[in-house]
Amino acid sequence: MLSHITASRAIKRHASGCPPLANPVALSERETMKNGMLVFDSVVHSLDYTDRPAEAGREKEVGLVRKGVGGFAELTAQRGPAINPDFAEPPTHEYANDVLFNQSVTDYAVAQTVPLFHSWKGGLGPAELNWQLSQSNPGRIFFAGGVDPLHFGLSGALEEMDRQVEEWGAISFKFYQAQSVHHHWSAEDEEVAYPMFERAEKLGIKLLQFHKGFPLERQRVEDLRPNDLQRPAADFPNLNFGIHHYGDPYVDETINIAGRFDNVYLIMPVWFNHYFLQPKEMMHRLGKTLLLAGNDSLCYGSEAFTWPSVQTYIDLWAELEMPDELQSDYGYPEIDEETRANVFGLNFVRALGWEPERLTDGLKA
Repeated sequence: MLSHITASRAIKRHASGCPPLANPVALSERETMKNGMLVFDSVVHSLDYTDRPAEAGREKEVGLVRKGVGGFAELTAQRGPAINPDFAEPPTHEYANDVLFNQSVTDYAVAQTVPLFHSWKGGLGPAELNWQLSQSNPGRIFFAGGVDPLHFGLSGALEEMDRQVEEWGAISFKFYQAQSVHHHWSAEDEEVAYPMFERAEKLGIKLLQFHKGFPLERQRVEDLRPNDLQRPAADFPNLNFGIHHYGDPYVDETINIAGRFDNVYLIMPVWFNHYFLQPKEMMHRLGKTLLLAGNDSLCYGSEAFTWPSVQTYIDLWAELEMPDELQSDYGYPEIDEETRANVFGLNFVRALGWEPERLTDGLKA
C-alpha cells in the first residue's frame, strides 16, 4: 500500500479541467514550443529498478526486469543516443528538471505511475515517487496516478483513486493489468474494471492509460493484448483510453482499434527510443497509423529518464520525413506540420479533455 501523504497544496480545477499552469513569465525566460509547436511529453517516469523496493523473495524477478530493460536500452544506444547509466535509480528532481527543461525545449510533462506490484512493494514506478516529481515543478510536470484492483482490492483501488485525485491532483490514471503469469484482469470485466472507469468519470478524469504488450516481467504477453479496450471504449464514450507501446507485439490490432474508436489514443514511449535501432520498422508502424487511424490519435512520449536525450527525440520528430518509397509503395501519407503539432502535444492535451489554447497561450505570453 502507498503511504497516505496529504499534499502540501490544494489542486484547484478550472472549468477546462486543467490544473494551474506554470507562471508564463518564468516560461518566457527560456525557449519554448519547438518551431512554434507545443511539446507535451506524455511519459516520463520516476522508476526504481533496484532491489530496495523488492518484495521479500522477489529480488530475482526484480533483477531480471532490471537486466531486461537495461539490455534493451543498451541495444537502442548502439545506434542512438546514450542511455542513463544510473537508470536503475529514481532520478533526482534536479536532474529530471534539467533534462526536461534546460537540456530540451519540452514545455510540459507527465510523471507516470507504473502500477506493477507483483515484485515491488509500492510498484515499479510508485505513485508517491511520481507525485513527488510533479511537485518539484508544479504547473510544468503533472501527475498521472495508478492503481490495481488485484493489489488493492476493488474497494481499495477506488479509494486510492479518490485519494490520488483529491490529495495529489492526479490528471489521469495508468493501469498494468497483468501482475503475474497467474494474475491479471480484463478491461471488459464489468465487475472489476467498469467500477474504476465509472469512478474516473465521477472524479472528472478524462484519460485512462494502459500498458499494453511489452511485458516488463514474466507475465503472459496475451494478457496485455489491447483487444479488451474495445468494449469499454464503446461503453464509456466520454472517457478516452490510451494504449502505450503500440501494444507490441500486437501492433496491427492496436492500430486497427485506434482507427475505429475515436476515443482511443496511442501513447508512443519506446517508439522514439526504438527508432534509432530499427528505423524502417518504426516508420512502417508510424505510416500504418497515419494511413489507417489518422494523425489525431498519436501522442509523443520520451520515456525519460532511462533515455535522457530528450532533445534528440524532439529534433527527430520535428525533422522526420516519410520516405518517398514508403509513400509510393505502401500509400503512407507524408508527415506534415499538422501531424507534427498534433503528435508533439495537441493530441495528448485533447485526450486529457483540456483546451490546447490554455497551454499554448501561456507559452506565448
